[in-house]
Amino acid sequence: MTVSEDLAHSVAHPSVGISELVIRAGALEDLAAVVRRMHGGGTVAVLVDALMYLDRTGADVKRAALDALAEFDTHTVVLAGAVHADEATVDLASAGCAAASVVVTVGSGTLSDIGKVAAKRAGARHVIVQSAVSVNGFADDQSVLLIKGVKRTSRSGWPDALIIDSDVLVGAPVALNNSGLGDMISMFTAPADWYLSSLFGMDRGWDEDAALLTRRHGEELLASAAGVGRAEPEKLHLLAEFLTLSGFSMGIAGQTSPSSGMEHTVSHMLDMAKGARHEDTAYHGAQVAVATAVASILWRRMSERLAAGGLDHFDILDDERARERVFAAFGWMDEDQTTAEECWSDYSQKIAYLRSIDAGARLRDIRENWQQHSEVLRGMIVAPERVVDAITMAGAPARFSDLNASASPEDVYWAVAHCHLMRNRFTIADLAFATGFWTEVEVRSVLNEAAAIGTGL
Repeated sequence: MTVSEDLAHSVAHPSVGISELVIRAGALEDLAAVVRRMHGGGTVAVLVDALMYLDRTGADVKRAALDALAEFDTHTVVLAGAVHADEATVDLASAGCAAASVVVTVGSGTLSDIGKVAAKRAGARHVIVQSAVSVNGFADDQSVLLIKGVKRTSRSGWPDALIIDSDVLVGAPVALNNSGLGDMISMFTAPADWYLSSLFGMDRGWDEDAALLTRRHGEELLASAAGVGRAEPEKLHLLAEFLTLSGFSMGIAGQTSPSSGMEHTVSHMLDMAKGARHEDTAYHGAQVAVATAVASILWRRMSERLAAGGLDHFDILDDERARERVFAAFGWMDEDQTTAEECWSDYSQKIAYLRSIDAGARLRDIRENWQQHSEVLRGMIVAPERVVDAITMAGAPARFSDLNASASPEDVYWAVAHCHLMRNRFTIADLAFATGFWTEVEVRSVLNEAAAIGTGL
């Protein structure tokens, strides 16, 4: 199947809640008809931020959306400043949309995450007009929210309709579209992390169809990188299909595991560090792409150790030592240590589970059957050099220091070294830590190897 064929097949999947999907040049012309089909009276809330979005002709996208909705009783809910999906902002958007029967979100992935929550709280139908191919989160039923200072993925709700206008994508900043490419590049490590976690009985088991829905088209994604960077309409259309298909895969899986592993956790950590200091964060997908190269290096090292028969012990910290480690990593982020408490609430569940299943025995089984597992994993992971090649061909930042909100070496080390402590997910970093390899020397060695191939620091 092609990406388009997989997308057409997946939109009809019973787990996918989007009833209308429009991806084409001029798709914004369909907005009124889409809203009309779901409008049962009452007001239409148009949720926007304060940014300017222009299409390929220089026309104002938000103005065009409002003009298209002229036949309805609309009111505009504007979220001012740099929008973050924290509790206060989500509550503000929800209050503004509370009386609406339809919410139309026009803008970014973060705004769409907020819109999903606001529409759900209002019991309203939800239409998203996508402003760029920046993330895959437009097309799923989950929202990445900042809860007690920690990035958490929460079930929110599917948009009823998703409108992606190729003319709008071409007019979007190249850096945002490259961010979408970076978000998709996570397909080269995230499914492997999910497969690994399933070997330990975590993350609701392994669903090969959901995990590989986008990954099986990975070569086509890599080949499109340069065209995305040049804002070629057909490549941006293809990337929009990739991102939408990726969103569907998460809905089908019932979790973000098809596209979120160690690389996303590193990105979330960097965002949290910036947020704690009230600094601007980098584009999500651009950050994820660089972190994917780092995760791929660790995967290569750990695979070689398993192939050589290594990793002969699995150490799970007792609660006292684990709590000390979590609070040492996150305690600096706020005075009352709310962030550390939130991370501990998730991490403590993970280590309690690993104790309950005799994780050491699971690891021995993995070692004994590594040839079989490595064959499965070989179809998921690509060499970090290929990740760097794709990023570079697109003209996207290949190093954390080159991001639009650059990360310091200290923050990068902190995020990579402690990413396994943030949430109740099992990734290759958890395996490295539990088997004694995620030491300061190893983390710095991984980052040095990344720097040597043109990425990382």
